[in-house]
Amino acid sequence: MMAVRKLRFDIKVAGLVHIGNGQKYGKKDYFASGGKIAVLDVREFVRRLNPDQVSRYCEYLGDMNDKFGLQWFLGNKRNADLLRIAERSIAYRIDSPLATARRGSIQYHDVWQFVKDPYGNPYVPGSSVKGMLRSALLLSMVLGDAGLRDAVDVGALLSWEVSRDRNTSNKLNRKAFWKDCQDACDDSAVSDIMKYVSVSDSAPLSTDDLVFAKKYDRFSKDDPVDHKLDMGKLTILEGNELDVYRECLRPGTTVSVDVVVDDRVDGFLTPLRFDAQGISDMFQRAFDFYSERFLSHFDGEGGGTSDEAALDGRCRYVLASGPLAGSRCRNKAVDGTGYCNTHKDAAGQTETSEDVYCYLGGGVDFVSKTVTSALFDDEEEAIRAVSRVLYNQFPTRIDPEIYPGLFDAVRQEGFNPLRFEARRRNGRLDKGKDDHRHWRGTEIGISPHTMKWGIVGKERFPMGKCSISVREV
Repeated sequence: MMAVRKLRFDIKVAGLVHIGNGQKYGKKDYFASGGKIAVLDVREFVRRLNPDQVSRYCEYLGDMNDKFGLQWFLGNKRNADLLRIAERSIAYRIDSPLATARRGSIQYHDVWQFVKDPYGNPYVPGSSVKGMLRSALLLSMVLGDAGLRDAVDVGALLSWEVSRDRNTSNKLNRKAFWKDCQDACDDSAVSDIMKYVSVSDSAPLSTDDLVFAKKYDRFSKDDPVDHKLDMGKLTILEGNELDVYRECLRPGTTVSVDVVVDDRVDGFLTPLRFDAQGISDMFQRAFDFYSERFLSHFDGEGGGTSDEAALDGRCRYVLASGPLAGSRCRNKAVDGTGYCNTHKDAAGQTETSEDVYCYLGGGVDFVSKTVTSALFDDEEEAIRAVSRVLYNQFPTRIDPEIYPGLFDAVRQEGFNPLRFEARRRNGRLDKGKDDHRHWRGTEIGISPHTMKWGIVGKERFPMGKCSISVREV
């Protein structure tokens, strides 16, 4: 007889979370209002306009040479009436000011939108959380089952042919997840064991939970950063700010999703468990591995089980009910179980677990989303493999007439630089190379060599970082 267990994931945003809907806001979609960014509700705005006002607005939208954005259009004295209507037609406000240039002019950028429901409220799709869970499960499988690596020729993965082959991950997923198939079948939806796990969407959030975040690539601590041009006081050695903007959930936002697990999945996962503690352990193992292979290469970004919850010697049990619900037991752990005498029977079957870290959404680091690095026991080989995968996606392009030394250096490292004709503007060199430096992964000691962050105002936050608590309900 089929049985199910019901779990709840409580996820708190520790950095910034972006889950996109594939669309962008442009410079004609938002303006400044009360010191904040106001996103225009275009349908409501147009509904309030008379024919003359519609004509002026459509003329503005059709101006392909506009360089100043909606703020300039509404600020024109001729359009004072449109500004008043726009102020009453705001979809929502973002608690961030519009960026300005040195001379005070407003800087507009395209902004990738966060996914929203039909009522305009942001939410976290269950599919995004299930994808994160699937990644954590696959990593636990790879680290715990050397046989899974047979699905991938890890030696050949270091070659150009296989590192270009997108079927590599498909082969691994088939061996890990395509198990529930009595006869030969090719349909992943039929054979994939994750069909026994369903994850709900979160409840609608508020647009007050959203911020606009600028992309920031932070360099690893061993990166010599010798590719950066010395521009005196403008030299930036910590990282690169990029003109890519995303609408993100702000730090401190909390969401919950319900997870229903059909216990038939248990027969395919031994010794892994899909109960609250087992899933929490998967996320912890994923974060430990990510910390060891990636975060440890960045200043102040260590992590894993070396946090207070693992080292303070206290019982790991978290109270599920009562006035102290959500608090850890204050008793001392005994017998190496991680639990006190009262709760040691809960080891492996506790209804709840302490928070661990996970990485959710888009714009996060390659290592937190993939298991490529976990296919190698030797970290240097893992770096070489990841470097090749990333180089194939973002190859180095160089004009050898301008940078002959760089062109030769890339080739000496065993990579194939693409020839690139330099671009010139007004007789001056504008761009002579496009080099993401993935060919230098082994030299720098980490690949990728940047960590993905976002900038909100003057503060920087890691992309995707969340704490997650798993409990039975």
